[in-house]
Amino acid sequence: MHYRFGDYELNVQLYQLRRAGALVELEPKVFDLLVYLIEHNERVVSKDELLDKLWPDQVVSETALTQAVMAARKAVGDDGTRQHTIKTQHG
Repeated sequence: MHYRFGDYELNVQLYQLRRAGALVELEPKVFDLLVYLIEHNERVVSKDELLDKLWPDQVVSETALTQAVMAARKAVGDDGTRQHTIKTQHG
């Protein structure tokens, strides 16, 4: 699969994220997070769902997810206040 959003291109088969053609370095779990969010972009994805899908049969703290989301945001030019690509919905 191949996804394009803004200046970004995510190639699932090559396991690559590119911005304007330049490779963006990502940890594997952060890449998996981006893929999951893109594949389910039509709806809100819960914290519990992400933990279940990204760390199946593993017990991890929410901190692991928080760090992965922060890294994914940084990779796509977002941050805690500018949430253009990855948005947090509270409640």
